[in-house]
Amino acid sequence: MTASNHAATGALIGLTIGEPLIAIPVALASHFICDAIPHFGMKENSVGSKRFRNILIGDASLCIILVIVLAIFQPSNWLLAAICAFVATSPDLMWLDKFRRAQVGLPVQKNHSLILRFHAGIQWFEKPVGLIVEAVWAVVAVILLKLFII
Repeated sequence: MTASNHAATGALIGLTIGEPLIAIPVALASHFICDAIPHFGMKENSVGSKRFRNILIGDASLCIILVIVLAIFQPSNWLLAAICAFVATSPDLMWLDKFRRAQVGLPVQKNHSLILRFHAGIQWFEKPVGLIVEAVWAVVAVILLKLFII
């Protein structure tokens, strides 16, 4: 799932639950739940492409905008929502080395980490057509976030 949808999910969890000891682990778990749902993805060899990098930059920008909106409007539990947005997105940081290596043309090393294999394995449907699921969730998330913010 895109980082912006992970972040929106985490923010909604923080805004809804309001209790850090519950909301933060739930936000972390939400990442893997969202990744198990069909979602957008590109071919494995596209990680080093300019298109992939531009999508990633745009997606990261949306995450930053979400946190800025939370900070400006400061709904109840906004700081927890911002933390949960980061926590819900953070498992994708484990792919950072793969992205970095692909961007500079180095071979991607196979990682035998159990968590990486689990993370990759649950993403059973990661294709361009998954953008439909992503778009629907993004619209729903924005509507729900708006209810908390206004």
